[in-house]
Amino acid sequence: MNSNEAMLLVNDVNSRIQKEPWFDFEIIRYGRSELVIGGGKSLSYPHELEIHFKDVCFISAPIEWRTDTSKRVFIILEGDDAFKVNTKFQVEQGYYIFRFTPEDYLDDFGCLVGAKSLDIKFQQQS
Repeated sequence: MNSNEAMLLVNDVNSRIQKEPWFDFEIIRYGRSELVIGGGKSLSYPHELEIHFKDVCFISAPIEWRTDTSKRVFIILEGDDAFKVNTKFQVEQGYYIFRFTPEDYLDDFGCLVGAKSLDIKFQQQS
């Protein structure tokens, strides 16, 4: 996955999330270097969104978190922010560092995932 493809997916997630009054996330599963994070207006119902991270090298996040949908919730770290995380977690070249911004945490806290690629699945709502 090239950086333009990754950025398009991240922007798509943000544009859909920012239309909602609130949006919560949780780690659904991790296995064989694939992480699945689900999200929606309620974690008690089927997820409205699933993000499948492929070839994961690290995760730093709580199991569940809420987000403030008036802001960008999901980004790819770049520049100095990426360098700091790369150094801390010894991320190899070729991996993206994805960051969710959770609500009710300090500003410098983020839910981080290092992965080579991702797939997005939006569920149709009835």
